Amino acid sequence: MKKQKSKKQTKEKKSLFQMEISIFGVSLSQKVLLAKHLSIMLKSGLPLPEALKIIRDQSSGKLKKVLTGVLSSVKAGRSLSESFSYYPRTFSGLFINVVKSGEVSGNLEKNLANIAEQLERERKLKSKIKGAMFYPIVVSVVAFGLGMALAFFVLPKITPLFEGLQMDLPVTTKFLIWFSHLIRDYGGWLLSGILGFVFLLVWLARQRFSRPVTHWLLLKIPLIKKISSDTNLARFCRTLAMLLKSGLNIDEALEVSKDSLNNYYFRKSLSKVSSHVSRGSKISGSLSDFKDLYPAIVIQMIKVGEESGRLEETLFYLGDFYNGEVDNATKSLSTVIEPALLIVIGAVVAFLALSIITPIYEITGNIRR
Repeated sequence: MKKQKSKKQTKEKKSLFQMEISIFGVSLSQKVLLAKHLSIMLKSGLPLPEALKIIRDQSSGKLKKVLTGVLSSVKAGRSLSESFSYYPRTFSGLFINVVKSGEVSGNLEKNLANIAEQLERERKLKSKIKGAMFYPIVVSVVAFGLGMALAFFVLPKITPLFEGLQMDLPVTTKFLIWFSHLIRDYGGWLLSGILGFVFLLVWLARQRFSRPVTHWLLLKIPLIKKISSDTNLARFCRTLAMLLKSGLNIDEALEVSKDSLNNYYFRKSLSKVSSHVSRGSKISGSLSDFKDLYPAIVIQMIKVGEESGRLEETLFYLGDFYNGEVDNATKSLSTVIEPALLIVIGAVVAFLALSIITPIYEITGNIRR
């Protein structure tokens, strides 16, 4: 009987995971609303299955399918955290562990409200970074598109005119003619090569084996390094603070915080910090081994928080501080990149103008003589 029962449970669990494969992609905004609404309904006294059913009925798309599976799992007698754990692509370790801690401590609705607050901050942080990069990316793509259109359709019609002139052409015009011939003879291959190279870079950046290199570059490239470092610091401080507030012990909180970070080197450092803390070390003492990642102010304030018994409060303060730093850094990035792009585009326009206008000016000058 026990073997049959375990086989049945395994089969049910597999079916839940199979459902997850087809429905990944629930947005942060949807998760924020899910946690917030579920917290409010539980606080109002609604039973968990009924609250899940109401939220499921008001949801749409992929989230609705996920909540259908979660509701079925809860009705079958599983806990909410266990039901969420069947959907690892939708619910992070942070989400699941905070819910589990709330179930154990009897503060589920409070912990769900904490998750909603944390995810909302995460959403705003990502929005700031995307907003800072949106304008430069759009301008670069449009400029590249116009450049390709000019190279493929305009230059081939202009350069024959200059080639027929019986005069010594300026260097810029000679380069323009050479580039026009290059596009005419190898344009398709050149465009394919550029697009292929871009796609290859994007693919490599997404692979696990390339993270030590790409994440190292993110921490070293000027302008980007501050955003990358401060984003991870803000996420680490706020996540750890929220987990400790939710009732997790320090070892579990550090492990979950590690999994919430994006950067390979921050995750690696927290793995070692967690190992040291589990053997009795303090967080501040362990972080001091990674001074290239954690500024002195972070280490010192965490040390004060540990000694005063106000670690959560200190971490929340640091999280808010580095959120503000990311905001300032993204604004500075836009301020620096926008003029740089305009200068580059202006230089290209000036080069084309010189290449085309100079020979024409010389022709008209010779005619007057």
